Amino acid sequence: MTSKLKKLNKDNIQTILKKSVLLRNLKLENKEIKKITYKNKEIDKNGDIISEQKINLDCSDLEKAKDLFEHLEFEELIRVRYKVTVYSKDKVEYAFQDVENLGVLIEYENMNDFEGKSLDEINSAKNNMFEEIKNTGINLTEEKDVKKAYELILNKYFNK
Repeated sequence: MTSKLKKLNKDNIQTILKKSVLLRNLKLENKEIKKITYKNKEIDKNGDIISEQKINLDCSDLEKAKDLFEHLEFEELIRVRYKVTVYSKDKVEYAFQDVENLGVLIEYENMNDFEGKSLDEINSAKNNMFEEIKNTGINLTEEKDVKKAYELILNKYFNK
């Protein structure tokens, strides 16, 4: 949800997303998690994510949260729906995300802390992760930092 929908254009999607919150309803095998999330993604000049901070707040009633944000003049920007299957081995986790209206994405989770790392070090680590995934035999495109909300917003508002 965002209060900036009226200002949305192709050039400011990332800026708008930085001023947005996510109302998240995660349905897992044994439980359901409801939370409000704020994400602050730092993106370099090439559009690659170089860092991300998240603030999560548990929320048992997302409808009331939505009502609260609407009273604060927030509007729904985009609805992101996906199913995730996670595989893990040792300290590596692959999350296969089947994203509605976007396709299948792979998220590589690892234990690396990139705080204080240079852009070159971050990109080198991403390239290594990418090569690890390719070495499994999974057919990949060359895109490394697909931003679900960004791509869906492009499709919905600007017919990308």
